[in-house]
Amino acid sequence: MRRGFLYSLIFSLVFLLYLLTGRYLFLPLHPNGVERTILVDIRLPRAVAVSLSGAALATAGLALQNVFRNPLAGPNIVGVTSGSAFGAVLAILYLGFNPLTIQLSAFIGGILALVIVWRLQRLIRGGTLGLVLVGMAVSALFQAFVGFAKYVADPYNKLPAITFWLLGSFAGVRWGDIVPFAVPMLIGTVGIILFRWPLNVMSLGDEARALGLDVGRFRTIFIGLSTLSISATTAVAGMVGWVGLIAPHVARLTVGHDNRSLAPAIALAGAVIMLICDDIARSLTPGEIPIGVVTSLVGGPLLLLVLSKSNYIVRRRW
Repeated sequence: MRRGFLYSLIFSLVFLLYLLTGRYLFLPLHPNGVERTILVDIRLPRAVAVSLSGAALATAGLALQNVFRNPLAGPNIVGVTSGSAFGAVLAILYLGFNPLTIQLSAFIGGILALVIVWRLQRLIRGGTLGLVLVGMAVSALFQAFVGFAKYVADPYNKLPAITFWLLGSFAGVRWGDIVPFAVPMLIGTVGIILFRWPLNVMSLGDEARALGLDVGRFRTIFIGLSTLSISATTAVAGMVGWVGLIAPHVARLTVGHDNRSLAPAIALAGAVIMLICDDIARSLTPGEIPIGVVTSLVGGPLLLLVLSKSNYIVRRRW
């Protein structure tokens, strides 16, 4: 309970700091018209989008790590991130740089990638390992499609837009951009938190059947919820790595391995990590750094720090 309150307090402080910092610093004690517009119409929707995206990726990472019994499982293990990227690239290539069109196309691409992975896995009947291998293959295939699309794109117009979108960014996010995708993000995040109790049993693998758990059914539920979260986040922000992998390990250091208390803490940890990374991205230089670059720069050293503090990843039986 105390740790949950601590995570909530940290998130609240980071969220407030995010609203007050940036290239234009101010205290909203007596805001003028410009400051009120910056706070309500620019920073607040972006802060909400960043928080939802971080929580969605983090809880998706938790679900995938338990379902696949692999501490290195992340949002792109089932090909959803690459599928979403390909959908967005097609929209930029043929429909122009319209944010709503790109987001819808990315969402459809992520769902399509999951359907392909799921059907191929059922065809080869490879179980969990087969799902991972098929996901890797489909992810590589969609990455190749993205590479080909970049090759044929207009180098003076389309290619820069594709490249910058793939690097990830929350710049320009407004209320109208996040409302359509807040629903799938919330369904995925809240759904995983509500169904967190089977995750403890799912981590036992096939032994969970002996305890009366319908493994296949819950595996489908968790992968579906994770896909909603990942594809919606990719549609809004582009390809953002590391958060879904790092946030579960960071939270486990303080909360432990019981997913009943771990899942809400991981959602808050993912939101905090994403808020800090995006604050760095928009404040460090006069021009905004892509969020995917910052999460990679922060995620790698943070993973090494987690490993140096604990060897639980090696000791835990996945």
